[in-house]
Amino acid sequence: MGRYILKRLAIGAVTLFLLASATFFLMKATPGSPISAEKYKTQAAYEAAEKLYNLDKPIMEQYFLYIENLAHGDLGESMVKTGRKVTDTIKVGFPVTAKVGTVAFLAALIIGISLGTAAALSKKKWINNVCMFVATIGVSLPSFVLAIFMIVFIGVKLRLLPFIGLNTPANYVLPVISLSLYPISMICRLTRSSILEVMKQDYIILARSKGTPYRKVILKHALKNAMLPVVTYAGPAFAYLLTGSFVIENIYSIPGIGSEMVSALTTRDYPMIMGLTIFLGLLVISFNLLTDIISASIDPRIKLK
Repeated sequence: MGRYILKRLAIGAVTLFLLASATFFLMKATPGSPISAEKYKTQAAYEAAEKLYNLDKPIMEQYFLYIENLAHGDLGESMVKTGRKVTDTIKVGFPVTAKVGTVAFLAALIIGISLGTAAALSKKKWINNVCMFVATIGVSLPSFVLAIFMIVFIGVKLRLLPFIGLNTPANYVLPVISLSLYPISMICRLTRSSILEVMKQDYIILARSKGTPYRKVILKHALKNAMLPVVTYAGPAFAYLLTGSFVIENIYSIPGIGSEMVSALTTRDYPMIMGLTIFLGLLVISFNLLTDIISASIDPRIKLK
Protein backbone atom coordinates (compact mmCIF):
# COMPACT_ATOMS: atom_id res chain seq x y z
CA MET A 1 0.00 0.00 0.00
CA GLY A 2 2.88 2.36 0.81
CA ARG A 3 4.39 2.06 -2.68
CA TYR A 4 0.98 2.52 -4.24
CA ILE A 5 0.38 5.75 -2.27
CA LEU A 6 3.85 7.10 -3.15
CA LYS A 7 3.20 6.33 -6.81
CA ARG A 8 -0.13 8.16 -6.71
CA LEU A 9 1.48 11.14 -4.92
CA ALA A 10 4.19 11.37 -7.58
CA ILE A 11 1.59 11.28 -10.36
CA GLY A 12 -0.42 13.97 -8.56
CA ALA A 13 2.63 16.24 -8.19
CA VAL A 14 3.48 15.93 -11.89
CA THR A 15 -0.14 16.59 -12.84
CA LEU A 16 -0.26 19.74 -10.69
CA PHE A 17 2.99 21.02 -12.24
CA LEU A 18 1.66 20.43 -15.76
CA LEU A 19 -1.61 22.15 -14.83
CA ALA A 20 0.24 25.21 -13.50
CA SER A 21 2.46 25.39 -16.60
CA ALA A 22 -0.39 24.97 -19.08
CA THR A 23 -2.52 27.56 -17.29
CA PHE A 24 0.36 30.07 -17.24
CA PHE A 25 1.09 29.87 -20.98
CA LEU A 26 -2.59 29.75 -22.01
CA MET A 27 -3.27 32.78 -19.84
CA LYS A 28 -0.38 34.69 -21.43
CA ALA A 29 -1.59 33.72 -24.91
CA THR A 30 -5.05 35.18 -24.23
CA PRO A 31 -5.47 38.77 -25.51
CA GLY A 32 -5.73 41.50 -22.89
CA SER A 33 -3.87 42.49 -19.74
CA PRO A 34 -4.77 43.43 -16.17
CA ILE A 35 -2.47 46.46 -16.55
CA SER A 36 -4.07 49.03 -18.85
CA ALA A 37 -2.68 52.45 -19.72
CA GLU A 38 -6.04 54.06 -18.89
CA LYS A 39 -5.74 52.98 -15.27
CA TYR A 40 -2.57 55.04 -14.69
CA LYS A 41 -2.27 58.79 -15.09
CA THR A 42 1.28 58.83 -16.40
CA GLN A 43 3.46 56.60 -18.55
CA ALA A 44 5.94 56.35 -15.69
CA ALA A 45 3.25 54.93 -13.38
CA TYR A 46 2.25 52.41 -16.05
CA GLU A 47 5.84 51.27 -16.53
CA ALA A 48 6.32 51.02 -12.76
CA ALA A 49 3.27 48.76 -12.52
CA GLU A 50 4.62 46.54 -15.29
CA LYS A 51 7.96 46.29 -13.49
CA LEU A 52 6.27 45.55 -10.15
CA TYR A 53 4.40 42.56 -11.57
CA ASN A 54 7.31 41.44 -13.83
CA LEU A 55 5.25 42.03 -16.97
CA ASP A 56 8.19 43.83 -18.60
CA LYS A 57 10.23 40.60 -18.61
CA PRO A 58 10.21 37.87 -21.29
CA ILE A 59 7.49 35.23 -20.86
CA MET A 60 9.92 32.41 -20.01
CA GLU A 61 11.56 34.54 -17.33
CA GLN A 62 8.11 35.35 -15.91
CA TYR A 63 7.33 31.64 -15.92
CA PHE A 64 10.45 30.62 -14.00
CA LEU A 65 9.93 33.43 -11.49
CA TYR A 66 6.36 32.27 -10.88
CA ILE A 67 7.36 28.61 -10.50
CA GLU A 68 10.11 29.64 -8.05
CA ASN A 69 7.61 31.63 -5.96
CA LEU A 70 5.11 28.78 -6.19
CA ALA A 71 7.71 26.34 -4.86
CA HIS A 72 7.95 28.56 -1.76
CA GLY A 73 4.16 28.59 -1.35
CA ASP A 74 3.71 32.15 -2.64
CA LEU A 75 0.68 32.44 -4.92
CA GLY A 76 1.21 36.15 -5.47
CA GLU A 77 -0.92 39.26 -5.12
CA SER A 78 -3.88 40.43 -7.17
CA MET A 79 -3.04 42.87 -9.96
CA VAL A 80 -6.56 44.29 -9.97
CA LYS A 81 -7.40 44.39 -6.26
CA THR A 82 -4.20 46.04 -5.09
CA GLY A 83 -2.82 44.72 -1.82
CA ARG A 84 -5.00 41.62 -1.75
CA LYS A 85 -3.11 38.32 -1.68
CA VAL A 86 -4.43 35.27 -3.49
CA THR A 87 -4.13 33.20 -0.29
CA ASP A 88 -6.36 35.70 1.54
CA THR A 89 -8.99 35.37 -1.18
CA ILE A 90 -8.90 31.58 -0.82
CA LYS A 91 -9.18 31.79 2.97
CA VAL A 92 -12.28 34.01 2.72
CA GLY A 93 -14.07 32.46 -0.27
CA PHE A 94 -13.35 28.75 0.00
CA PRO A 95 -15.19 28.10 3.31
CA VAL A 96 -18.36 29.49 1.73
CA THR A 97 -17.97 27.30 -1.35
CA ALA A 98 -17.09 24.30 0.83
CA LYS A 99 -20.28 24.67 2.91
CA VAL A 100 -22.54 24.62 -0.15
CA GLY A 101 -20.53 21.87 -1.83
CA THR A 102 -20.49 19.64 1.26
CA VAL A 103 -24.25 19.94 1.79
CA ALA A 104 -24.84 19.21 -1.91
CA PHE A 105 -22.50 16.20 -1.77
CA LEU A 106 -24.19 14.69 1.28
CA ALA A 107 -27.61 15.23 -0.30
CA ALA A 108 -26.43 13.60 -3.54
CA LEU A 109 -24.94 10.65 -1.69
CA ILE A 110 -27.99 9.97 0.49
CA ILE A 111 -30.63 10.54 -2.18
CA GLY A 112 -28.65 8.87 -4.99
CA ILE A 113 -27.92 5.66 -3.02
CA SER A 114 -31.51 5.52 -1.73
CA LEU A 115 -33.03 5.95 -5.19
CA GLY A 116 -30.61 3.47 -6.78
CA THR A 117 -31.25 0.86 -4.10
CA ALA A 118 -35.02 1.31 -4.40
CA ALA A 119 -34.87 1.01 -8.19
CA ALA A 120 -32.76 -2.17 -7.99
CA LEU A 121 -34.65 -4.02 -5.26
CA SER A 122 -38.26 -2.89 -5.56
CA LYS A 123 -40.63 -5.21 -7.42
CA LYS A 124 -42.94 -2.30 -8.19
CA LYS A 125 -42.29 -1.07 -11.70
CA TRP A 126 -43.44 2.50 -11.03
CA ILE A 127 -40.74 2.97 -8.37
CA ASN A 128 -38.07 1.93 -10.86
CA ASN A 129 -39.57 4.26 -13.48
CA VAL A 130 -39.61 7.22 -11.08
CA CYS A 131 -36.00 6.64 -10.07
CA MET A 132 -34.85 6.33 -13.65
CA PHE A 133 -36.83 9.45 -14.62
CA VAL A 134 -35.04 11.46 -11.92
CA ALA A 135 -31.70 10.04 -13.05
CA THR A 136 -32.39 10.92 -16.68
CA ILE A 137 -33.47 14.47 -15.86
CA GLY A 138 -30.37 14.97 -13.74
CA VAL A 139 -28.04 13.96 -16.56
CA SER A 140 -29.91 15.87 -19.27
CA LEU A 141 -30.67 19.18 -17.55
CA PRO A 142 -27.74 21.62 -17.08
CA SER A 143 -27.41 22.95 -13.54
CA PHE A 144 -27.57 26.61 -14.56
CA VAL A 145 -30.83 26.04 -16.48
CA LEU A 146 -32.34 24.37 -13.43
CA ALA A 147 -31.07 27.22 -11.23
CA ILE A 148 -32.69 29.90 -13.38
CA PHE A 149 -35.93 27.91 -13.62
CA MET A 150 -36.15 27.56 -9.83
CA ILE A 151 -35.36 31.23 -9.24
CA VAL A 152 -38.11 32.34 -11.62
CA PHE A 153 -40.83 29.98 -10.40
CA ILE A 154 -39.95 29.09 -6.80
CA GLY A 155 -38.19 32.29 -5.81
CA VAL A 156 -39.92 35.06 -7.77
CA LYS A 157 -43.41 33.85 -8.69
CA LEU A 158 -44.24 31.60 -5.74
CA ARG A 159 -41.89 33.33 -3.23
CA LEU A 160 -41.34 30.09 -1.36
CA LEU A 161 -37.58 30.29 -0.88
CA PRO A 162 -34.91 33.02 -0.88
CA PHE A 163 -32.35 32.88 -3.67
CA ILE A 164 -29.77 35.59 -2.93
CA GLY A 165 -26.78 34.93 -0.68
CA LEU A 166 -26.52 32.46 2.20
CA ASN A 167 -28.03 34.42 5.07
CA THR A 168 -30.33 31.67 6.37
CA PRO A 169 -30.55 27.85 6.10
CA ALA A 170 -33.38 28.32 3.59
CA ASN A 171 -30.93 30.05 1.23
CA TYR A 172 -29.07 26.75 0.82
CA VAL A 173 -32.03 24.85 -0.63
CA LEU A 174 -32.04 26.11 -4.23
CA PRO A 175 -28.23 26.14 -4.72
CA VAL A 176 -27.95 22.66 -3.23
CA ILE A 177 -30.68 21.30 -5.52
CA SER A 178 -29.01 22.92 -8.54
CA LEU A 179 -25.62 21.44 -7.68
CA SER A 180 -26.67 17.99 -6.50
CA LEU A 181 -29.14 16.90 -9.20
CA TYR A 182 -26.44 15.68 -11.60
CA PRO A 183 -24.46 13.73 -8.94
CA ILE A 184 -27.76 12.27 -7.68
CA SER A 185 -28.53 10.91 -11.12
CA MET A 186 -25.04 9.42 -11.55
CA ILE A 187 -24.94 7.83 -8.09
CA CYS A 188 -28.47 6.49 -8.61
CA ARG A 189 -27.48 4.80 -11.88
CA LEU A 190 -24.24 3.40 -10.46
CA THR A 191 -25.95 2.05 -7.34
CA ARG A 192 -28.78 0.45 -9.30
CA SER A 193 -26.57 -1.32 -11.83
CA SER A 194 -24.05 -2.39 -9.18
CA ILE A 195 -26.68 -3.85 -6.84
CA LEU A 196 -28.35 -5.70 -9.71
CA GLU A 197 -24.98 -7.22 -10.59
CA VAL A 198 -24.11 -8.10 -6.98
CA MET A 199 -27.48 -9.78 -6.38
CA LYS A 200 -26.58 -12.33 -9.07
CA GLN A 201 -23.34 -13.38 -7.32
CA ASP A 202 -22.93 -16.83 -5.75
CA TYR A 203 -22.31 -15.57 -2.21
CA ILE A 204 -25.65 -13.70 -2.24
CA ILE A 205 -27.48 -16.81 -3.46
CA LEU A 206 -25.69 -18.86 -0.80
CA ALA A 207 -26.57 -16.41 1.98
CA ARG A 208 -30.23 -16.45 1.00
CA SER A 209 -30.29 -20.25 0.69
CA LYS A 210 -28.96 -20.53 4.27
CA GLY A 211 -31.98 -18.60 5.49
CA THR A 212 -30.25 -15.29 6.19
CA PRO A 213 -32.86 -12.53 6.55
CA TYR A 214 -33.34 -10.55 3.34
CA ARG A 215 -32.59 -7.21 5.02
CA LYS A 216 -29.33 -8.56 6.44
CA VAL A 217 -28.32 -9.90 3.04
CA ILE A 218 -28.89 -6.46 1.51
CA LEU A 219 -27.18 -4.42 4.22
CA LYS A 220 -24.27 -6.72 5.06
CA HIS A 221 -23.47 -8.26 1.70
CA ALA A 222 -25.11 -6.54 -1.27
CA LEU A 223 -24.71 -2.85 -0.36
CA LYS A 224 -21.18 -3.29 1.00
CA ASN A 225 -19.92 -4.91 -2.18
CA ALA A 226 -21.96 -2.69 -4.49
CA MET A 227 -20.48 0.55 -3.14
CA LEU A 228 -17.09 0.33 -4.90
CA PRO A 229 -18.31 2.11 -8.10
CA VAL A 230 -20.04 4.71 -5.92
CA VAL A 231 -16.87 5.31 -3.88
CA THR A 232 -14.87 5.62 -7.10
CA TYR A 233 -17.28 8.27 -8.35
CA ALA A 234 -17.76 10.02 -4.99
CA GLY A 235 -14.24 11.50 -4.78
CA PRO A 236 -14.28 13.29 -8.16
CA ALA A 237 -17.93 14.23 -7.54
CA PHE A 238 -17.05 15.95 -4.28
CA ALA A 239 -14.20 17.80 -6.00
CA TYR A 240 -16.62 18.78 -8.79
CA LEU A 241 -19.09 20.20 -6.28
CA LEU A 242 -16.31 22.23 -4.64
CA THR A 243 -14.78 23.47 -7.89
CA GLY A 244 -17.56 23.36 -10.47
CA SER A 245 -19.99 25.74 -8.84
CA PHE A 246 -18.76 28.94 -10.53
CA VAL A 247 -21.93 29.60 -12.50
CA ILE A 248 -24.22 28.57 -9.63
CA GLU A 249 -22.45 30.90 -7.22
CA ASN A 250 -22.88 33.80 -9.61
CA ILE A 251 -26.54 33.03 -10.25
CA TYR A 252 -27.35 32.89 -6.53
CA SER A 253 -24.92 35.70 -5.56
CA ILE A 254 -22.93 33.42 -3.26
CA PRO A 255 -19.66 35.07 -2.12
CA GLY A 256 -17.53 32.00 -2.68
CA ILE A 257 -14.36 31.15 -4.53
CA GLY A 258 -16.29 30.62 -7.77
CA SER A 259 -17.37 34.26 -7.89
CA GLU A 260 -13.75 35.31 -7.38
CA MET A 261 -12.63 33.07 -10.23
CA VAL A 262 -15.19 34.52 -12.63
CA SER A 263 -14.19 38.05 -11.62
CA ALA A 264 -10.50 37.23 -12.12
CA LEU A 265 -11.14 35.79 -15.58
CA THR A 266 -13.13 38.89 -16.57
CA THR A 267 -10.40 41.31 -15.47
CA ARG A 268 -7.44 39.16 -16.62
CA ASP A 269 -6.09 39.10 -13.07
CA TYR A 270 -3.13 36.78 -13.77
CA PRO A 271 -2.02 35.93 -10.20
CA MET A 272 -5.61 35.36 -9.07
CA ILE A 273 -6.37 33.11 -12.06
CA MET A 274 -3.18 31.12 -11.53
CA GLY A 275 -3.58 30.82 -7.77
CA LEU A 276 -7.23 29.76 -7.84
CA THR A 277 -6.64 27.31 -10.70
CA ILE A 278 -3.74 25.67 -8.86
CA PHE A 279 -5.73 25.53 -5.63
CA LEU A 280 -8.77 23.99 -7.31
CA GLY A 281 -6.53 21.59 -9.23
CA LEU A 282 -4.91 20.55 -5.96
CA LEU A 283 -8.37 19.80 -4.54
CA VAL A 284 -9.31 17.62 -7.51
CA ILE A 285 -6.01 15.73 -7.40
CA SER A 286 -6.26 15.25 -3.62
CA PHE A 287 -9.79 13.84 -3.75
CA ASN A 288 -8.88 11.57 -6.65
CA LEU A 289 -5.91 10.32 -4.63
CA LEU A 290 -8.11 9.75 -1.59
CA THR A 291 -10.62 7.88 -3.74
CA ASP A 292 -7.88 5.66 -5.18
CA ILE A 293 -6.59 4.82 -1.70
CA ILE A 294 -10.08 3.98 -0.38
CA SER A 295 -10.86 1.91 -3.48
CA ALA A 296 -7.57 0.03 -3.12
CA SER A 297 -8.40 -0.66 0.53
CA ILE A 298 -11.82 -2.05 -0.42
CA ASP A 299 -10.55 -4.05 -3.40
CA PRO A 300 -6.81 -4.98 -3.21
CA ARG A 301 -6.86 -5.99 -6.88
CA ILE A 302 -6.83 -2.30 -7.84
CA LYS A 303 -3.23 -1.93 -6.63
CA LEU A 304 -2.14 -4.56 -9.13
CA LYS A 305 -3.50 -2.72 -12.15
